[in-house]
Amino acid sequence: MNRKGVAEQLSVAELVHFGPLGQAKVFAAEDLERQVSGVVLVAELEEIRQCEPHSAVVLHGTAALGAWALESALRLAWERNASCVIAPSDIVVTNPTAQLAERLRVPLFVVTDPAQHALELSAAVADTEAARARLTSRCAVLFGERATVRDIVGVVNTEVPGVLVALVTEEGHVLAGRAAADQAAGQRRIEVDVPGPDGRPWARLVAQLAAWSPSWASTVRTILRLARAPLAACVGRAWLGPVHQAAKDRLLLDTLLREENTEGERLAREAGWAVDGQHVAVHLQVADHAPADPEATTPRVIAAWQEAFPHLPLVPRGEGWVSWWTDADSPELVARLLREHLGATGSPVPLAAGVGLPGGGVDGLRRSIGEARLAAAVAGRRDGERVELFGTLGPRAVLACLPVAEVAAAARVALADLLAAPDADVLLAALVALLDCAGSTGQAAARLGVHRNTVLGRIERIRARGVDLDSPDQRLALHLACYSLLSAS
Repeated sequence: MNRKGVAEQLSVAELVHFGPLGQAKVFAAEDLERQVSGVVLVAELEEIRQCEPHSAVVLHGTAALGAWALESALRLAWERNASCVIAPSDIVVTNPTAQLAERLRVPLFVVTDPAQHALELSAAVADTEAARARLTSRCAVLFGERATVRDIVGVVNTEVPGVLVALVTEEGHVLAGRAAADQAAGQRRIEVDVPGPDGRPWARLVAQLAAWSPSWASTVRTILRLARAPLAACVGRAWLGPVHQAAKDRLLLDTLLREENTEGERLAREAGWAVDGQHVAVHLQVADHAPADPEATTPRVIAAWQEAFPHLPLVPRGEGWVSWWTDADSPELVARLLREHLGATGSPVPLAAGVGLPGGGVDGLRRSIGEARLAAAVAGRRDGERVELFGTLGPRAVLACLPVAEVAAAARVALADLLAAPDADVLLAALVALLDCAGSTGQAAARLGVHRNTVLGRIERIRARGVDLDSPDQRLALHLACYSLLSAS
């Protein structure tokens, strides 16, 4: 009995992996998840008929003698629902005997000293907590000796019997271990968060238990928690290189983009960066609807980028990251490649991207980077399409520099009467269409897909809410107010 009064039993697999049966030769090893409630030392075959279910039957004396003794013992053990049969090594296990054990699904072990094994098995079965504590200690030692994520997860899959474990990212990718572990459900599934170097959850250890009990589930959870620190250390070492390189690249890019800086060009060429030719710059940033710390996400963003575009640098700059294609066919081609990259599930955070116009040399790269940043700001404020080309923005690029949240807050005050209308959304859409179409009610109607008289009716309701559409000095402010309201919604 354990401390909570719940009967806990070791499985045959546990006795094999960290108990007395570890060195035994085994037959029918596919059915080791049976629990062992007790150990019976049998001298006569008939004694097996008195065994309790889930017993480990240990043969010795006359029970192990005779041409058909082992086969008879296996059949009797199967009838009594025994967990396993243990026989002395001086008995020859023939192929028919091994096949019988497999057919009956009764694990058969061969040991040199059955009596000694019976004593050791009894001690292990009687003190389940001690046996599982030894397993936990062994795993902790092995975790400390492993240097890679795959090897650390492999310790659990190798040493912990009846357990499948996988390391799964927050996006559902299996990084290491057995993919089948992530398919478990209910009590047989155990999850433990694994923090990254920034202390935030980076992945999950997911375990699937072949057999469940409160104590065994607690043991497995403890082992998974012991694996978290070594896993975080491995990830930290893997991230340290990209973080250090990103800091160096940031300084190098700042140096390169300074006016008339030949030293920066020389250093960039030595680093393998493309400096000459026509450049199309790209600016990545975290989408506005999914705020994240660029410093914390930089290693994962760079790792995902290098997997997709190993020939291109990705350099932290401001609140985002910068790269560039040299002598690319067109900005549209670059945008298509970016859409494919951002649409892949490997992206660690939702990103928006801007693509600049082609520019020659360092001066052209400097200009294209600025254009890409403005385009990314527009893309980051929209749902759906997350790649924007500067060439299609026109004067809209100016809007990317506006503090949308602040302008929207002021617009809600200035247009409070309009926004209080029961059909505020309809009126606001009509007002935006009218302003975008330079006051043309016909064009606004075509854009909205309604009759021109419908637009005229909505204009009258807008005027009734205190909005002056005839004042030229108010039209620009009104247009910006509507834009900010739509962008902030």
